[in-house]
Amino acid sequence: MNPFTEATGRIVLGGAGWSRQLITDPSSKPVLQTILHALSLGIRAFDTSPYYDPSEILLGAAFSSPEITTRYARSDLLLMTKCGRITATSFDYSPATIRASVLRSLIRFSTSYLDVVFAHDVEFVTRDECVAAVRTLFEMKDEGIIRHVGISGYPPAVLADRATYIRESLGRCVDAVQSYCHMNVQNTALKTVLPKLYGDAGVGVVLNASPLCMGLLRSGGVPIGELGDFHPAPRGLREAAAKAAEYVEGHGGNMASLALRYAVGEFARADKKGGGITILGGGSIEEIEENVATVKKVLKRGDGEGDGDLRGYTVLDEDAWRADEGLFNGVREILGEWLDYSWESPDAAFFDAKKREAVLN
Repeated sequence: MNPFTEATGRIVLGGAGWSRQLITDPSSKPVLQTILHALSLGIRAFDTSPYYDPSEILLGAAFSSPEITTRYARSDLLLMTKCGRITATSFDYSPATIRASVLRSLIRFSTSYLDVVFAHDVEFVTRDECVAAVRTLFEMKDEGIIRHVGISGYPPAVLADRATYIRESLGRCVDAVQSYCHMNVQNTALKTVLPKLYGDAGVGVVLNASPLCMGLLRSGGVPIGELGDFHPAPRGLREAAAKAAEYVEGHGGNMASLALRYAVGEFARADKKGGGITILGGGSIEEIEENVATVKKVLKRGDGEGDGDLRGYTVLDEDAWRADEGLFNGVREILGEWLDYSWESPDAAFFDAKKREAVLN
């Protein structure tokens, strides 16, 4: 079952834009006003995580506000969060901690249920740890606390493996899988595992997050927040992305806009079963305005009508896609050897930290 397309179209708003990884002092941002504006444009699905500190707290406060609760029914919204990842190097997938995390999220959002809860970044734990966490989430689904259960992470092949193993181990399929940085103009590896996710694993819907590769595919370089430069892209990829941005600007375009059009359009072309759901960034009214306008340049309304609610924009505009094809090809040519490059996740630093932790304990 696809829990998204009918209610939300192809777009979800991500909450990482209110995290300390990406910006300085997220609590100073007008989160409520930004969410209200997103809702006015037709965005109805929102994704966050306790790990994106303090995003879940800020979003929870916004969605608990009478300014939202008096205008929108809870059933009009899709609220998604995650569990299991504590810090950059700390994970706890134990059943007790998973349950406690979900219950805390319910309190933060002042709701009796969550639409989707993902086990966060499953590549950092063993297959059996992942199964144990998902088993707990399935139990909470049976209790009516969660509507849909998902897993998230970086490497598409690992996500496909974990989702298949969950089905084999528990006899149940996860409803949703969320990947990031693997469906964009630099890397389209997510396409290669869609048959396994929808086939062997029986997944209901696949979501693509970070269509700008965590800010790499834009002018000006990666975003720097309170935690410094956390982006794992190596120097060569960063330099190639900067050259690609200069190329796009030289042709009168904007790299971030072009990259978003590619990500949304290519996923719509590739994912015929789940709908091709993209999680957009947007930590400000201006950014959301720009991103929604960009989506409307590559998608068109399924009912054939003109402008309007973003939820109606579900069909790829083939003419718009062909108009961009020359720039798409030019960018990918510049990226060259870095096409479909993926960094290691977990990386060597994670394993070094785990070794030090083991010695201390």
